[in-house]
Amino acid sequence: MADIWRRSCPGRFSLSPTGLLFASFCFLYLGFFRYYHHANHRDSTSYFFDPSRAYERRYSSTRIAEAEEFLKSADSILRPAQPEDWTPTICVGIATVARRGDQYVGLTVASLLAGLNEFERKSIFLNLLIGNTEASKHPIYSEKWIETLPDRVLTYRQEDPDFERIKYWEEGGYYRNKTIYDYTRLLRDCHDTGAEYLPSALHALGSVKKRAVEGKWIYLRLFYVDEFLGWNSEEWPIYLAWSILIWALLTGIMVAAKKGFKNELKSIPTSTTPGVHEMNKYGCCSQGLVFPRAIIPDFLERTDLTTDWLVDMMIEKVADDEGWTRWAVVPPLLQHVGATSSKGHGFDDSAKTLWNFRFEDYPY
Repeated sequence: MADIWRRSCPGRFSLSPTGLLFASFCFLYLGFFRYYHHANHRDSTSYFFDPSRAYERRYSSTRIAEAEEFLKSADSILRPAQPEDWTPTICVGIATVARRGDQYVGLTVASLLAGLNEFERKSIFLNLLIGNTEASKHPIYSEKWIETLPDRVLTYRQEDPDFERIKYWEEGGYYRNKTIYDYTRLLRDCHDTGAEYLPSALHALGSVKKRAVEGKWIYLRLFYVDEFLGWNSEEWPIYLAWSILIWALLTGIMVAAKKGFKNELKSIPTSTTPGVHEMNKYGCCSQGLVFPRAIIPDFLERTDLTTDWLVDMMIEKVADDEGWTRWAVVPPLLQHVGATSSKGHGFDDSAKTLWNFRFEDYPY
């Protein structure tokens, strides 16, 4: 009876090697689970992705606060005087249409200009297009900052040759056609300023110019969405095939030789390391694209105002057809903080997920 009691007594457990191994496994498993739950909550491709915490504004909050302060003093800012023969280095084109609720364009402009020194500001030509056919209906039309911050404010006038078509698109709900028209209007106007880039981050552009020695490139992307970066459900067979191939390759290398494994591992590309990388797919969206001046005429010849595509889809289609390379800055230099979309009516919350998580880790 005593032996039976000992074996069934609570609090007694086996100290056998199997028991220790199982306990160690459980301890390590729970430890790693806890670690990755904390470390990967902002990785949209991870099982541990947590939307309730992932979209926290970190660096964005700092830049928004700085932009708000800059905007408050905008009416006292003098637009930089430029000589008649002045040619800007950069043309920044911003299109805006009135929407319900918050208008983000003021903060967008302020965040681009806040913190620039006099030389940097003079190198920029800021082109603002109010896309409503009746510009006065846009809430920003009467705000003071549009008189001092942009170098030019573009509007549509009844004497414009395409005015009736633009108004038809606007009133008929043909938002995609209208958006493409607005986009190409800004590109043409920026091209006419003579600016070399539209717009740019000069350090990253220098890297692109060195690497793009062969073939044309259409843009440098300053913003991309992590969630769309290569992990698309329609291409799961490709991911599966590559996963099997890489697993087989690494297994063979490990079996063959330790030295061989180390050498081969160095050749695996790390496409998300900081710097400038080719990004010919899944960039999203049409904001924050840097176009070299030389490509604009060729691109505009291939645009189609009758298509029902979104602007970024049209750009990607042209680039694919022509074999033009697309580049991106990693991590991005811009963030999308709007809660509603300008595509269609844009009254849903889908735009909240247009986000880059690495941007929030600035400043580096």
